[in-house]
Amino acid sequence: MVFSINGTMWQVQYKNSNSSELKRSDNVSVLGVTDRNTYTIYLSNALRGFMQRKVLIHEVCHAICMSYDVYLPIEQEEILCDFVATYGDEVFDIVDMVLGATRRVG
Repeated sequence: MVFSINGTMWQVQYKNSNSSELKRSDNVSVLGVTDRNTYTIYLSNALRGFMQRKVLIHEVCHAICMSYDVYLPIEQEEILCDFVATYGDEVFDIVDMVLGATRRVG
């Protein structure tokens, strides 16, 4: 799968859980990695359902930060990406509900 963020072409690749692409710089294995050098989001092929969606959202948030030159300390970026992956649907559902109600009234 290939997609564009702010003119940068990104791709998603699924890898075996023990793949080198799914290791952080400290050699810890993770479920997803966003690589700014290859413009690739690597995901574990063991991911399914809810967790697959959550990890992909988290990694797309990293790709958006990179594509728009949003520089945060990595700890803050991780908090941001986790927040969006965990609570983003609720935020957008509430906004859509409020704006939908506003449109019907107005």
